[in-house]
Amino acid sequence: MSIGNTRRATALLTFIANDVTTATKTGSAVDLEDYEGDIALSLDAEAGGGSVTYAVKLTESDATDGTYTDVSGAAFTTTDADTALVEQLVVNSDETKRFIKCVVTVAGGTGAGAVSVLGLASPKYG
Repeated sequence: MSIGNTRRATALLTFIANDVTTATKTGSAVDLEDYEGDIALSLDAEAGGGSVTYAVKLTESDATDGTYTDVSGAAFTTTDADTALVEQLVVNSDETKRFIKCVVTVAGGTGAGAVSVLGLASPKYG
């Protein structure tokens, strides 16, 4: 498959938009109703400095404004305070609830770094 075919067969989902992160944040709910199979998520975290670490995980719910619980096995490696991290995680949308949120927990001191989480998903009817 060429890269052009891959681009047309996948959708880009934003779980956490690229932003300087100084406090714990939760991304907006991503509706997975129109997607199927694996979603490849990519975490890109800048070194926070000042002993700051980022713990990044996915949570799920049946309703956009419902109660969110952790997705089993869907957490990235916690970042080291002085090291940038790029990591991939794969979650099967057929095995999760309809809505997914990404949570970034900041701990360890003062400092800041840019964090983003993006996903590539396969549309059901595309």
